[in-house]
Amino acid sequence: MAARESVEITKSVAKPGVYLVHVLIWAPLARSIHVRVNHILRRHQLLSSGSASTSLKLSVKGHTIAIGASARGATPTLKVTLTYLHALAPPLAPADDGSMPTGVPGTWHLIFSDDFNGTSLNTKYWSTGWFGSGTTVDPGGDNVPECDAPGNVVEANGELDLSFTDQSSVCDGSTHPYTSGIVTTNGKFSFTDGLIEFRAWLPTTSSGQVADWPDLWLDGQSWPADGEVDVAEGLGGTLCAHYHGPSNSVGVGAGGGTGCPAGTFAGAWHTFAADWEPGIVTYYYDGQDIGCLETSGTACGNTNTTIAGAPMYIILSLGSSYANQITAPATLRIAYVRVWQH
Repeated sequence: MAARESVEITKSVAKPGVYLVHVLIWAPLARSIHVRVNHILRRHQLLSSGSASTSLKLSVKGHTIAIGASARGATPTLKVTLTYLHALAPPLAPADDGSMPTGVPGTWHLIFSDDFNGTSLNTKYWSTGWFGSGTTVDPGGDNVPECDAPGNVVEANGELDLSFTDQSSVCDGSTHPYTSGIVTTNGKFSFTDGLIEFRAWLPTTSSGQVADWPDLWLDGQSWPADGEVDVAEGLGGTLCAHYHGPSNSVGVGAGGGTGCPAGTFAGAWHTFAADWEPGIVTYYYDGQDIGCLETSGTACGNTNTTIAGAPMYIILSLGSSYANQITAPATLRIAYVRVWQH
């Protein structure tokens, strides 16, 4: 058996923070390779070209990152790219015990909960990508700047992070200038009527606005007939709550207005919720009612829209638009997702 050969390199960083580490490895005569970034070890099968790649998000408290690789029968060659994502965040502020939604009293029982306390995504609940595995593209195709890749979805330190980077990627046969992440419960969990709550830290621009196009939302199998509930959607620097349905596919803002409440919701932990009951959806930011939409009646204002009754699944995404400012790198952080019913 051939001896295992190794290589070690050290990369310097300008400041402590959270970095996306992308490692491209060549070892043409080897079958598999071990890659270590600081204390994280991964094993990869090599492609027929003798190459492999790995990406991970790493919290760096000092000014160096150690990268190593080893393989049998060949000395690996490494190419390392570091992308600064954000500063080291303060620890998660204590959350409630999950027994009740924030600021919405009633008799509730929990039917879905993920606090992201593991070391990898819980694939019992979640899948990465748009309707497939690997690197995928938004249904908008070439109209969107980014592809969505599994490597930009990281669960660690009690949260799920979706990272938007300026690394180009290929999806749907086209090269896109950015790469991001998305997860959905499509085919694994859906519900009809109930209250969904997200606790999230939205990415921010240098001026304090919501960066890019983060979205915490629900969707049905047939759009728009089955409805779409945008609980918290960043649009052009603001955060908005909308409903798209069979009578208005363009979407209607909570309360019949813009659906974009005043306030700063990026750069800190907040809760965002929607209480979906037959014929009505009510939205809550940090436990405060910001407006509702209903099929008929005037409780939510003078604008009605048909609230569908088909099952919906959960989507967490961080996209962008050529029509708006693009901030890269940026990270959407999610502390939990919970669903209750009466």
